[in-house]
Amino acid sequence: MPYTLTARMGNLVTEPDATFVVNASNTQLLLGSGVSMAFKRHCGSGLEAEMQRRLDAIDGGICPGDVIATSSGEATNFRYALHAAVMNYDPGVRRHEKFPTLDIIRTILENIEPYLSWYAAHHSPQMKLVLPLLGCGAGGLDKREVLGVYREFFARDAVYACEVVVYGYGAEDYGVIQDAIRRTKI
Repeated sequence: MPYTLTARMGNLVTEPDATFVVNASNTQLLLGSGVSMAFKRHCGSGLEAEMQRRLDAIDGGICPGDVIATSSGEATNFRYALHAAVMNYDPGVRRHEKFPTLDIIRTILENIEPYLSWYAAHHSPQMKLVLPLLGCGAGGLDKREVLGVYREFFARDAVYACEVVVYGYGAEDYGVIQDAIRRTKI
């Protein structure tokens, strides 16, 4: 079964009936600004405490590209949050090394896929994954290049049915996403 891509505009954490919503996070799993702030506001303060417990349980912490799953906190419209380490906030990291690359975005997508497989095997072969434009805010990546990575990754077949909803916060982002999806033959 192929993945299907859909474009939406607005706040991704309000997507109804989602299985997974991806948080563009950092290696310290801190809820700061942008997408992370939307998670903090929508899912409640307990979510960040859960994220910190998960981080504390991982010996050595996480690296850019890693993905950590948690509950959705107080949110009732999605089941799980997937916190993708886009920015490197580790102490001692130099300024230019804090920012993501397209390879980190590819790694994030590869690290999301086992969660989708797990869900298909244990719950349902149908699901909805909600993604922001990873690395395009504070990370400074080009939206079209990130969407190219998404198109390439989700052009593959999967053993489950997964609708991938890509969110743009404003009209400009939404238009770029729509254009990228139209050019994709999935």
